[in-house]
Amino acid sequence: MPTFGEWRYSVDRDATIAAYRGVSEGGSQRCGCAGCRNFLLARAKIFPPDFFALLNQLGIDPGKDGEVHENVELSPGLHDYGGWFHFVGSLEETGDFTPIHFSENFTVWMCEASAPRLAPLEKHAVVQLEFHCDAVPWLLSESEFD
Repeated sequence: MPTFGEWRYSVDRDATIAAYRGVSEGGSQRCGCAGCRNFLLARAKIFPPDFFALLNQLGIDPGKDGEVHENVELSPGLHDYGGWFHFVGSLEETGDFTPIHFSENFTVWMCEASAPRLAPLEKHAVVQLEFHCDAVPWLLSESEFD
């Protein structure tokens, strides 16, 4: 059984891939607010290569998040974000475990699904894969406060 930190989980990678193929865009693409549009520009810069590898291992399309949220501006031009993805599977061992640090500013953890998910994943038992990044640059040409 696969593990991620202290979490033990099952994954149906093929079902996850099929579900992601059933939707054309993720939550941050559908939203259109400045925070989400900025995240779309910054995603390739803030997702560590090992996180992209994890998403691939689980069958998750990295361009189709369930949702992303900007939490706060930390300093001019630097923001704190969170978000999540889902994959078809279940948690066999879960708890209030320490998040996994993919970099100094990027952490990831698994939990029971509680947040909105992409429509093709609604009919499946899924695991929620959450991420947090506290060093997202503001890349939009418009002001952070427009």
